[in-house]
Amino acid sequence: MTLSPPPLPGIAPSASVLARLDALLPGLRESERKIAEYVAANAAQIVHLSITELADRTDTSEATVIRFAQRLGYAGYAAFKIALALDLSSTATPPPGELTSSSDVASIKTRVLQVAIDSITDTGKLLDDNTLVRAVDALQTARRIEVYGVGSSAAVAQYAYALLMQIGMPVVAITDPHLQILSAVQLCPGDVAFAITVSGSTRDTVEALQAAREAGATCICLTRYARSPIAGIADITLLAAVRPATVGGHQLTGRVAQIAVVDVLAAALALRRQDDSLRALARARQALNAAKKY
Repeated sequence: MTLSPPPLPGIAPSASVLARLDALLPGLRESERKIAEYVAANAAQIVHLSITELADRTDTSEATVIRFAQRLGYAGYAAFKIALALDLSSTATPPPGELTSSSDVASIKTRVLQVAIDSITDTGKLLDDNTLVRAVDALQTARRIEVYGVGSSAAVAQYAYALLMQIGMPVVAITDPHLQILSAVQLCPGDVAFAITVSGSTRDTVEALQAAREAGATCICLTRYARSPIAGIADITLLAAVRPATVGGHQLTGRVAQIAVVDVLAAALALRRQDDSLRALARARQALNAAKKY
């Protein structure tokens, strides 16, 4: 498998992303030109942007971003970002948030913890109180709660399941893409589907939430971007800021804000359902204590 894009007339396959962009710029449509100009001016940032965020920053659409990447000879936006990251990997100055091999443990500690603090601080500003109340209302009265998440978001989905289950909520976490769809179509009015995706563009999660919506369930999403496909489907959108620390352009951290939002939901639900939640927690402790005797 090669990361090299298909050859374009007059352009060597080994040409860098920015070289291709410069060569093809005169033939781009106006909307594509806006993306090209933004990429040229902010190349180091692009590898950290989702397709939704790039479309938002250039006042275009996700479809236009995909066409732009394809005009440069790449299969799609993901392939375009990989190629750009490889081009930038030899630059002397790492992009913001990038941890390098020269970083010692002390500087890594400082950077990673500061990223977590900044993410939670930003989330406090992003997360609308009225929207949070609506989410708690829906979860409190739900007959069944299904939490969806794939990839790295699956860990947050499992965390949400563990926390809500302990306080007696009727919750399951489904992280297999096929099972998400199969389960979502079985939901009905009075149920809640809770989808978790940072980008808001994860296809499997978007499709699962769409299926849940069509089945009549109340749909909640936890995402970074208010303007994203998942937010367009959800009845309730909860926003969590993400400021990842990266290694070689790959995100290794940044989920702490999502976990914090789950903590807020669980705390609010536990207090609202205080008697039921306390009984559920007591049963859990008893079960754990009994298990330790064996």
